[in-house]
Amino acid sequence: MNTLSSWQFFESVSARTRAHRCPEEVTFELTYGCNLRCVHCYNPTHRALPHELSAVEVLRILDQLANFGVLAVTFTGGEPCIRPDVGEILRYARLRGFIIYLLTNATRVTRSFAALLKEVGVDQVNVSIYGATEATYEQMTGVPGSYRKFRQGLAHLIAEALPVTVRMPVTTINHHELDASKLLITQMGQKFQYCLDIFPMVTGNLTPLQYRLAPESKVKIGNGLPTGASRLQPELSCSPKGRFIECACGQNRFAITPYECACGQNRFAITPYGEMNLCTAFPIPRYNLRTGTVREGWEVLKRTVDEAHPNYRYECPTCDVRPYCRQGRSDAWLEAGDMSTCLPHYREWANLEHRTHALLNPRRPA
Repeated sequence: MNTLSSWQFFESVSARTRAHRCPEEVTFELTYGCNLRCVHCYNPTHRALPHELSAVEVLRILDQLANFGVLAVTFTGGEPCIRPDVGEILRYARLRGFIIYLLTNATRVTRSFAALLKEVGVDQVNVSIYGATEATYEQMTGVPGSYRKFRQGLAHLIAEALPVTVRMPVTTINHHELDASKLLITQMGQKFQYCLDIFPMVTGNLTPLQYRLAPESKVKIGNGLPTGASRLQPELSCSPKGRFIECACGQNRFAITPYECACGQNRFAITPYGEMNLCTAFPIPRYNLRTGTVREGWEVLKRTVDEAHPNYRYECPTCDVRPYCRQGRSDAWLEAGDMSTCLPHYREWANLEHRTHALLNPRRPA
């Protein structure tokens, strides 16, 4: 009998769901609570507030997702391991037949929790790394002792032979340890990825951007890509290129709108408060799953995408460096409050990428 990996199965079914404009994957933020205080984080509170979804409400939503034909659920936060009922939720997700992805900082992963993930059969565990040394890691997280706990948690995951990918958000604080971080992880036999984008908080607070690398630094890092590392788009981005978690929320890469970003076709997001949105970076339309249903919310998301139109600021179709641009609609929405705005940071980055490619590939048309 031929067997397929979860990823192969997912891809085989995805084409059919996209053709019928049905959702195939959901990012489920189980909590905004987190034990770290990362300086670059988009998390609006870092606290688990009383009005977050209860376990009963989460399981009810998982039932609706399964009945609606959703294939995969990515559980994230905050830090999902903050929830004492996270094991119950993961077991139920597997019972309902979902492909399960988990995003965690690993600092709260114990030997028993790693064994639970193995028992559940989690298909992918994505672990964040913030530096190769204790000093840099904890300058990023703001929590003494977090580096040691990260190393312990990662060791527990590896001991259970779980499918782990370690991802590094590259900032002004830790960029000098990119190579060292890659070496640390690959020597453990694990996959390593890094991301060059930093985003505002989902509330629009721009504080995290002070830790974003300048465009010229991003280009230098990209041109000196460490062996064994892959640069991918981050979880939050709605850019048309790349995939950390490729956002295709609500529709299909904005195929029916003037936008190229992936929001609006076959994926969406759910907040810890039960709000159904285009994605984690696009906290609209905030459809309330406590009073409505996933099926009804999906129709609202589709209308949100269908009715989106660019304004006079939308320059992408005539932009010379468009093929090199990594700005998505959510970037503009979070940073400027207008999806049509061209952000100077991304324009400069694209211009530099364009010039670099022209120098490296002189036969390629500029």
